[in-house]
Amino acid sequence: MLDSLILYGAGRRCRTLCKMLQETPIQKVVIVDSSSDKWGSHIEGYPIKPPISMKEYPNANLCITIADKDKIGQVRKEIEKTQPGQLKKEISYCKLLLELLKENVIIKKKILGQKEKKEKEINIIFDCVNGLGLGGVETWTMSLCEAMIKAGKENIFIVSDAGKYQVPHSIASHILYTEIDHKEYLSIESVKNVVDVLRKKLPCKVITCMPDEVMVAAYILKYYYPDMVEVISVIHNSGEHLYNGYMGFRECTDLYIAVSRDIREEMIKKGVSPDRIESMTCPFVCEETLKRSYTEKGQEPIRIGYAGRMDGMEHSQKRMDLLLKLIMQLEEKEILFEMELAGDGSVKEEMEIEIKAHKLTKKVRFLGKLPHEEIPAFWKCQDICINLADYEGRSISIMEAMGNGAIPVVTDTSGVKEDIENGINGYIVPLGDYQAAAERIEYLAKNRQQLRQMGELAHQVMYPKSQMGTHLKFWESILNYGG
Repeated sequence: MLDSLILYGAGRRCRTLCKMLQETPIQKVVIVDSSSDKWGSHIEGYPIKPPISMKEYPNANLCITIADKDKIGQVRKEIEKTQPGQLKKEISYCKLLLELLKENVIIKKKILGQKEKKEKEINIIFDCVNGLGLGGVETWTMSLCEAMIKAGKENIFIVSDAGKYQVPHSIASHILYTEIDHKEYLSIESVKNVVDVLRKKLPCKVITCMPDEVMVAAYILKYYYPDMVEVISVIHNSGEHLYNGYMGFRECTDLYIAVSRDIREEMIKKGVSPDRIESMTCPFVCEETLKRSYTEKGQEPIRIGYAGRMDGMEHSQKRMDLLLKLIMQLEEKEILFEMELAGDGSVKEEMEIEIKAHKLTKKVRFLGKLPHEEIPAFWKCQDICINLADYEGRSISIMEAMGNGAIPVVTDTSGVKEDIENGINGYIVPLGDYQAAAERIEYLAKNRQQLRQMGELAHQVMYPKSQMGTHLKFWESILNYGG
């Protein structure tokens, strides 16, 4: 175990480490920071000093706690210039965090202080510690678990926070509730709580959905009980920040499952061995025979739908600012359209104000968050599915839309090329290019005969991929049922 530490950077991640250090045997800790206004103050009792003071600790391990990769590079260059050799004892933030948790006195006591009662069979535990609200990850988790339980596999569980949720009756007794501090990433108290939940279900296979408390807790248990825990990480989203998070905690995971081939390829580029990562398609409700109508008469408004979070404007994932710009572009082009937006989020009210200010309330309607069972009917009312996100994992909303015959007009995010043949069963436009999206909608509005043809082709592509039976077989092979 480490005996002395230099923490470079007195920010949020440093504070997290300092809290963890309180419950470890490590005594020699100093924090250095380039901001002179922080010198002389303390974090959890540890002093903050100028970088030059690193010379006083030549044998200490160094952890650069800064999150920004570019700034980390600058710090390393400065250290190498002023204090040659110090970087030879560098330990990454993620590695140090794991080491501190493994040595945490209370966690050790929880794990080793009681004799483990080994279950007769291996338990399968899915991660939903962010709650069981009906987001894409939660919907997938509950539907898969429900299907597994109905197929006779009773050793299926979901670990969730202690919120109040409406869950299917068939899985209500399979929820393992615990206290999670959502205000602090990888809170030590949250990790302790999850360790306690998982420890009671050994041996287990843990399916995580993020580099979060469940992944870390499962890893710590595996450290002490290597033959009783396996960690399978499902990567539900794309993006450099998320990929780096997974790679920082790569020693925690035995197998990765990506929701698109794009994500799988990116993780392999990052260094994951191809034999340690699979890809999957999430199932959803889709009828074998498509029964719906389209707005084929040119004098009627073409119907456009959006279903998903309204999470922000510029610099957000879903880019509601681009959706507003698209609406204004359609209006400028004098396209006869109606748009329905299903969902909620931080900028919904701001969007409603903007639509009202432009006197477009008769053309653009906000439906709020719809119950998931109403989503197929929603898409069957739409000719077009619009999504202008900057990144996705593999949007279940787009897949559901296509499965119900809506033509996707979407940005080039992860997974879309697996389902959309551009110009045949939908359209893919460059990221940020709402003008191109408006042009595709204008074309469809002027060529209504394309709606049914493209919509039916969208359905034909998605139906075989939507089946829960196929998905169950995939997971049975992953989890070695019957093996």
